[in-house]
Amino acid sequence: MSIVLCADIGTSSLKAALITGSGMPAAFSRQMFLRHYTHHAAQEWLPALHDAAGELASQAEPTARSIDAICISGNGPTLVAADGRTLLWNAPAPQQPPLTAEAAPSLYIPRLLAFKELFPASWDSSALIMSGPEYLIWQLCGSAVTILPEKRYAAAYWSGGALAAAGLGGTESKLAPFVPPATKAGGLSEAAAHVLQHNGLHIPAGTPVYCGAPDFISALVGTNTLHPGAVCDRAGSSEGLNLCTALPASAQGLRTLPSPCENLWNASFLLPESGTRFSAVKQKAERLCGRQLAFAAFVRSCMESGGSNPVFAEGWQLMRRTAAQIAGGMDALAAAAEATGTPRPYSITVTGGQAANDDWNQMKADATGMDIVVPVCRDSELLGDAVFAGCGAGEYKSFAEGAERLFRAAKTFRPGTDSTRTIPARGDPA
Repeated sequence: MSIVLCADIGTSSLKAALITGSGMPAAFSRQMFLRHYTHHAAQEWLPALHDAAGELASQAEPTARSIDAICISGNGPTLVAADGRTLLWNAPAPQQPPLTAEAAPSLYIPRLLAFKELFPASWDSSALIMSGPEYLIWQLCGSAVTILPEKRYAAAYWSGGALAAAGLGGTESKLAPFVPPATKAGGLSEAAAHVLQHNGLHIPAGTPVYCGAPDFISALVGTNTLHPGAVCDRAGSSEGLNLCTALPASAQGLRTLPSPCENLWNASFLLPESGTRFSAVKQKAERLCGRQLAFAAFVRSCMESGGSNPVFAEGWQLMRRTAAQIAGGMDALAAAAEATGTPRPYSITVTGGQAANDDWNQMKADATGMDIVVPVCRDSELLGDAVFAGCGAGEYKSFAEGAERLFRAAKTFRPGTDSTRTIPARGDPA
């Protein structure tokens, strides 16, 4: 498969890229949303994809402008009715009574109950209630699906019995059937092809539209965190360190979920709101110095000040605390690796906006004593989408094979000279 148009729906923006058959981004676009704090958020997604397609067309070389497939991923458990009424995953919702034991594991049932209470007219009139990426897939090809990341996630979604136990009996008719990632949802409709068409970009009607996954799963695939001992650091408004384990890990402070790969698991150490706090401190520094600061310039100023400059002292202290938390998280994950018979990790693949900052990556390497690997495709959800499209087209037999073939390391940051470890990073030449 030569070129895949990959798109990931975030909370505040849509990211899109043209990914080549060798895993290289031929073009990248990020489109910010204006309605992401409203109940009409989903109405921006298709127009954002249209705008992204135009920007991709302007960046890509002529040989990369003929699209062979489309793949969509995104956040959840966002819910969208057929009329575009949206309840984002993080939107405030009415307090619900405790769920029964059968329904309690579900992440979606509480949101379904909230949607029904908040938007009764949309609930009653809509034949379909979908999650985020599935709504855009439906707009593109007319097929209604629910992407189940792996069969072990079923309890986190719903069943007829769990819905009935929560007072939502009969709701199954509004919920699309489960399909795995990489499923071909259908062909691009004539109407959607017209929306996405730009001069120089060839996306004909009938182009296959493949199911991605929830963004967390897509990022695990796009960073190749699919074999025991592999670690990725997914950073955004919050941050999560993820270790692929051979067995489920059970330790205080860790969250264990199924891996996208059968018989493997993912142990996570979470740093809630780490990116949000850093953004707030950056804005405070900007007010103090009377000008806007680029992220990289702010990080460099914090590090150079060493806490001596009052404008950047708070940022420096926050960076030190966060680096220490990351080091503590890796210690916890290393212990989990030992407890589950998983190879000890020696490198961390970073993804998200912070991956672009060399100073911060070096600080992480020094704090953890581990190699920090920056991928060529830093927004790894998009590379995960390319893997899913390739699997759906039959080019790869598994997500692991696709990730191994497409993942590329751009840079590796090694710990300071005090470290005695010299193991090369995964994907980096020894």
